[in-house]
Amino acid sequence: MTDAAPSLIALDWGTTAQRAWLLDDEGGILATRRPELGLLPTTAGLDVRDAGARARAYEAAFWSACGEWVTAHPELPVLACGMVGSAQGWAEAGYLTVPAELRFGADALTRVEHRRGVAHLVPGLRTPSQDGRPGDVIRGEETQIVGALEALGSPAEPVTLVLPGTHGKWVRVAGGEVVSFATAMSGELFGLLTTDGILARTAAGPRRDDEAFARGLAAAAADRSRGLSTELFGARPLVLDGLLDPASVPDYVSGVLIADEVGHLAPTVGVGRVVLCGAEDLCRRYAAALAAHDIVATALTEDVAARGLWRIALSTGIRGRRGRNGAPGHD
Repeated sequence: MTDAAPSLIALDWGTTAQRAWLLDDEGGILATRRPELGLLPTTAGLDVRDAGARARAYEAAFWSACGEWVTAHPELPVLACGMVGSAQGWAEAGYLTVPAELRFGADALTRVEHRRGVAHLVPGLRTPSQDGRPGDVIRGEETQIVGALEALGSPAEPVTLVLPGTHGKWVRVAGGEVVSFATAMSGELFGLLTTDGILARTAAGPRRDDEAFARGLAAAAADRSRGLSTELFGARPLVLDGLLDPASVPDYVSGVLIADEVGHLAPTVGVGRVVLCGAEDLCRRYAAALAAHDIVATALTEDVAARGLWRIALSTGIRGRRGRNGAPGHD
């Protein structure tokens, strides 16, 4: 940690994991916490319809991750994005309807109390269902988009942001406005397939195997007519025939899933830059899949979410505002 003064406690609280940052008065990262306290582990065993039980569980998870920071700096505002603001979260934070400019005013945030003050939750984005076709929703990635656009210098030209993760997003931005997006559950499918079911029993390990990933990528891309479920099952006979190491099954499955996702969504990429934003290894894998479609992507780190939270804290005015009992930043 540097000698700079802390100015904001910021959290990106997703489905499976949580990232928390202590930010200085320029939005720089002073400290980072990465507990495995996403929505699913936080609410495990709860009746999620019980708002009181959910609130207690989320407060406990928040305190486990950030209590030390709150105790040391009780005047700091707290800002969180992601599934913490969903219907199964700490409190429901609502949505902005796309197309939408990512300009957050003071009235955009939802307040939830914790034992030493108030946390503020960022709304997500939605496209409504129409004519029998399902809409779509974003929670957390809207903040990554804010941070990514700043990192790119607020480009005027169109940009496609690919945000891989548990529920990966492909977001189209033009003139600073989110005009469309699509969600792919590849990350969640990977987790389910490699922890339960026949492929999980077939696997042993896992170990890092880039060759197996490339093999899965190529297999799924070679003949999309076979379909995703058929291509995924192919991992099992490859192991039975001695052609794939059981420890390499997760990487093979990763390749098949990412190739299928990119194969369907790459054709929707229009003019302008394509930018990957997320964990380094995932971005590297998606870059390889995109390259197979002659798309060269720029990669940004997942910490742009911290920068996005900082920008939202400034635009909403929670940073530096006087709160309860005269303390700044909690009101």
